[in-house]
Amino acid sequence: MIHQSSIAYECISAIGNSLVLDEMLTEVISTFVHHTGSVGGKYIVTSPEIKSILNIGEDFQIPEILSENTDGFEIHLIHIGSYLLDIPIGNDHFIFCFKENDNIEIFGTMISSFRTKLANSINACRSVEELNTLNLRLTGQIVEEKHKNALTEKLMISQSRMAIMGEMIGMIAHQWRQPITIIGMITNNVMMDMQMDDLDISRLSKDLELVDKQVHYLSQTIDDFRNFFRPNKRPQRITFGELSNELTTILGKSFETHRILLVFKGDSSSTFITYKNELLQVFLNMMSNSKDAFIEANKGEGEITLVSSFSDTSVTFTVHDSAGGIPASIIDRIFEPYFSTKNELNGTGLGLYMSATIIEKHLKGSICVSSDTNGTTFTIILPIQITEEDYNVY
Repeated sequence: MIHQSSIAYECISAIGNSLVLDEMLTEVISTFVHHTGSVGGKYIVTSPEIKSILNIGEDFQIPEILSENTDGFEIHLIHIGSYLLDIPIGNDHFIFCFKENDNIEIFGTMISSFRTKLANSINACRSVEELNTLNLRLTGQIVEEKHKNALTEKLMISQSRMAIMGEMIGMIAHQWRQPITIIGMITNNVMMDMQMDDLDISRLSKDLELVDKQVHYLSQTIDDFRNFFRPNKRPQRITFGELSNELTTILGKSFETHRILLVFKGDSSSTFITYKNELLQVFLNMMSNSKDAFIEANKGEGEITLVSSFSDTSVTFTVHDSAGGIPASIIDRIFEPYFSTKNELNGTGLGLYMSATIIEKHLKGSICVSSDTNGTTFTIILPIQITEEDYNVY
């Protein structure tokens, strides 16, 4: 039998490994069953009726009366030699079956200690599921609107915002996974040290500094998202380095997963005045398209390069990928509304249209594209300074 703290560490690690509810629950239950000697585990939903969502290992009978002890757990004897550990999580329950009564209370206390982490992760997974459903519904509405000639630019802009908002949520959820796991492991280790009267103040101080760093990162990420779509913004002076850092923060982890390298070239201290969030939206659209192209081409790995060059009156950005290029037969159409090379579930056809609209109408710049068999290059030229009078609030 492995040590209690090791079991807790494995279970807490499993909590943060997926934002898909069934995958997360399966990993947590499987980890607990594997390490505790339990013969099986279930996740039970009690609203509006009692039903088993997941069943891992051997099947067993669900007790007629489930525990209402939301701060602890209960042990049920269903028949001779079979004991059930019942841990309520909100209105739901984790239930595990044991052939022996040894250590059940220890395991119940252990899993109850990170009950809040389980509940938060379950709620996060359900929120992601709801968001995916909403995105599919919104995508369906966009496809229907494709065939209506009376569609106005205002409606298209609104739909584009909703589409990129869904993508941003997915990226933020991806970014949050590792910090949440780190915080969970640290807090669990501290609790274990306290229980074993082995608390080291120096180590605790370092752990708290790391927790503070992760919390700051989570807060900054959500602040970036909250500010992303605020309409009443003012132009601000930013550096190329700040722009690069924000793109890395939003896209980095997701791109690492797909083995896509983000490269930034240019003077990181060079400044210009613009509407940062609108420009970020343009780069997010382009780089997300490049990521999809890499995945579709099944290249295994790729590289996206953003280069900046400054003059007295303008700043030029080039975004280049090595994803294989855009066919010459369609490259002249990629800035058209609702034109997409992706299937209808993965593409709205508004990303590059909105990018061109933002650059040309709202940031008073220009955008063009070139492509060959090696990859695609977007070139954006912006004024070194834009004023509020120049800007079209949309």
